[in-house]
Amino acid sequence: METAKFRGNYQSNGFSMTFENGYTISVQFSKMNYSDGKTTAEVAAWSEDGTWYKLGANDNVVGWRTTDEVADLIQLVKNL
Repeated sequence: METAKFRGNYQSNGFSMTFENGYTISVQFSKMNYSDGKTTAEVAAWSEDGTWYKLGANDNVVGWRTTDEVADLIQLVKNL
Protein backbone atom coordinates (compact mmCIF):
# COMPACT_ATOMS: atom_id res chain seq x y z
CA MET A 1 0.00 0.00 0.00
CA GLU A 2 1.08 3.54 -0.72
CA THR A 3 2.11 5.51 2.36
CA ALA A 4 -0.02 8.33 3.67
CA LYS A 5 0.62 11.65 1.96
CA PHE A 6 -0.39 15.29 1.60
CA ARG A 7 -1.22 16.93 -1.71
CA GLY A 8 -1.65 20.65 -2.26
CA ASN A 9 -4.08 21.95 -4.82
CA TYR A 10 -2.65 24.70 -7.00
CA GLN A 11 -6.07 25.51 -8.49
CA SER A 12 -7.76 26.42 -5.22
CA ASN A 13 -6.93 27.04 -1.61
CA GLY A 14 -6.83 23.66 0.02
CA PHE A 15 -5.21 20.30 0.44
CA SER A 16 -5.94 16.61 0.50
CA MET A 17 -4.56 13.83 2.66
CA THR A 18 -4.51 10.14 1.82
CA PHE A 19 -4.26 7.88 4.85
CA GLU A 20 -2.80 4.40 5.17
CA ASN A 21 -6.36 3.04 5.29
CA GLY A 22 -6.79 4.17 1.67
CA TYR A 23 -9.23 6.99 2.38
CA THR A 24 -8.59 10.53 1.14
CA ILE A 25 -9.95 13.70 2.71
CA SER A 26 -10.09 17.01 0.86
CA VAL A 27 -10.18 20.33 2.71
CA GLN A 28 -10.85 23.42 0.59
CA PHE A 29 -11.17 26.97 1.84
CA SER A 30 -12.01 29.63 -0.69
CA LYS A 31 -15.12 31.52 -1.70
CA MET A 32 -15.31 29.16 -4.70
CA ASN A 33 -16.13 26.34 -2.24
CA TYR A 34 -18.68 25.88 0.53
CA SER A 35 -16.57 28.18 2.68
CA ASP A 36 -16.28 31.82 3.61
CA GLY A 37 -12.62 31.70 2.51
CA LYS A 38 -11.31 32.71 5.93
CA THR A 39 -12.72 30.84 8.92
CA THR A 40 -14.57 27.87 7.44
CA ALA A 41 -13.80 25.07 4.98
CA GLU A 42 -15.44 22.55 2.68
CA VAL A 43 -14.63 18.90 3.38
CA ALA A 44 -15.13 15.70 1.38
CA ALA A 45 -13.74 12.16 1.64
CA TRP A 46 -13.58 9.05 -0.53
CA SER A 47 -12.12 5.55 -0.54
CA GLU A 48 -9.41 4.06 -2.77
CA ASP A 49 -12.01 2.85 -5.24
CA GLY A 50 -13.53 6.34 -5.54
CA THR A 51 -16.59 5.70 -3.40
CA TRP A 52 -17.58 8.89 -1.61
CA TYR A 53 -17.87 8.71 2.18
CA LYS A 54 -21.01 10.43 3.51
CA LEU A 55 -19.74 13.08 5.93
CA GLY A 56 -23.07 14.85 6.39
CA ALA A 57 -26.52 13.55 7.13
CA ASN A 58 -27.50 13.87 3.48
CA ASP A 59 -24.31 14.91 1.70
CA ASN A 60 -20.90 13.63 0.70
CA VAL A 61 -19.50 17.17 0.86
CA VAL A 62 -19.96 19.30 3.97
CA GLY A 63 -19.38 23.02 4.00
CA TRP A 64 -18.71 25.92 6.31
CA ARG A 65 -16.86 23.74 8.85
CA THR A 66 -14.81 25.39 11.59
CA THR A 67 -11.21 24.43 12.29
CA ASP A 68 -12.28 22.20 15.18
CA GLU A 69 -14.86 20.47 12.99
CA VAL A 70 -12.28 19.95 10.23
CA ALA A 71 -9.86 18.43 12.76
CA ASP A 72 -12.61 16.07 13.96
CA LEU A 73 -13.42 15.03 10.37
CA ILE A 74 -9.74 14.38 9.63
CA GLN A 75 -9.57 12.12 12.69
CA LEU A 76 -12.81 10.35 11.66
CA VAL A 77 -11.56 9.58 8.14
CA LYS A 78 -8.14 8.52 9.41
CA ASN A 79 -9.81 5.93 11.62
CA LEU A 80 -12.24 4.42 9.09
